[in-house]
Amino acid sequence: KRNPLPPFATSTLQQESWKRFHFPAKLTMQIAQQLYESGFITYHRTDSLNLSDQSLFSAKKFITANFGKEYWAGFLRGYKAKGRVQEAHEAIRPTYPARAPESVKLDQNQLKLYDLIWRRFIACQMSQAIFDSTTIDIQAKNYTFRATGQVLKFDGFLKVYPMKFEETELPPLKKDEILELIKLKPSQHFTQPPPRYTEATLIKTLEENGIGRPSTYAPILSTIQERNYIEKNEEKRFQPTEIGTVVNGLLVNHFPKIVNIKWTAEMEEDLDKIAEGKRKWVEVLQEFYQPFEENLKQKYQEVSKKDITEKPTEKICPKCGAPLLIRLGKFGKFYACSKFPKCKHTEPLEENILGIKCPKCKKGEIIEKRTRKRKIFYACNQFPKCDFALWDKPTGKKCPKCGSLLIETKRKQIKCSSKECDYIEK
Repeated sequence: KRNPLPPFATSTLQQESWKRFHFPAKLTMQIAQQLYESGFITYHRTDSLNLSDQSLFSAKKFITANFGKEYWAGFLRGYKAKGRVQEAHEAIRPTYPARAPESVKLDQNQLKLYDLIWRRFIACQMSQAIFDSTTIDIQAKNYTFRATGQVLKFDGFLKVYPMKFEETELPPLKKDEILELIKLKPSQHFTQPPPRYTEATLIKTLEENGIGRPSTYAPILSTIQERNYIEKNEEKRFQPTEIGTVVNGLLVNHFPKIVNIKWTAEMEEDLDKIAEGKRKWVEVLQEFYQPFEENLKQKYQEVSKKDITEKPTEKICPKCGAPLLIRLGKFGKFYACSKFPKCKHTEPLEENILGIKCPKCKKGEIIEKRTRKRKIFYACNQFPKCDFALWDKPTGKKCPKCGSLLIETKRKQIKCSSKECDYIEK
């Protein structure tokens, strides 16, 4: 038997909307705000799983009327959240359970999120899904091989809230039956490093470690992306940027207490105690700020910004003859003149130069660049004199049909960069 999942709290709604629709946490909260303001759902910043009796009776009425009595759980199912939660609000649910998604008029994204919230709530009051499970033990000399299978017999809550359960049907067998070995398939498995975080797994980890609140998960993720500390790779997973790595190293080395997960969780707990009237806010602030202020003053004297953001090189500035530095800016590393601001010469690092001549001006070279939103594009290093630019990476080869540059698309397809040419490499 499989029980339905509890209704949504903020963190689980953000995780599930990322898994199903790839909605970032910030977008999920924006859409949820619109649904809340329009009266479609209850308050969406909550860590409570409480449900009102009225909503439970409404769910029961809808389930029995639309699916039959066998699909109702048979009792009003309640849920309790783990850890310290604010019980002032209910779980996130539709305000009127009888208002099914197909009966409402919403835009595409709003409808997706409302449908998800409605189905999760209705499902949490439905009966269990029932599977027939079979386990077979096969003896071969001193070894035991085990095969398991399961087949869905009654869908229950899965009728409204589909989930992936692998069905494996085993062949009919008798006890003590002698089996014939047809084929042996050896397989070797190696330990894999943990995968990079997605929006969903990062929010889940924050929640598990007691960091943040329903109202802060989305701002946390937005802030570290807007400051270019992290970026998403092609698999939509987070990875640190150069500036993020430097900032992290600085904080860990000089402020280890503050960037400690345990300390952050304890501070969250103290803030809860202040809200409950169990601790005085002045007392908590003094415990934190006095040692922090002393440490901060000390670091201002000991740590130089130039030591972190600048590195000397043997290259010479072509404009004034002064040495060039590798400087770390908001969008990564680049060469800059050491006489700045008198000389404002800058140039990209060699690692960003692709070694491909610009087909437009014939003088510059194609380099990899990023927009302010960290999106990669490819442009001539003679900008603004030359405005040649591409979103897809040039391969360095020419189109056999028209002579333009060939590019590699995000789908790993080689095609011509010219809009007037339809050449695609096969």
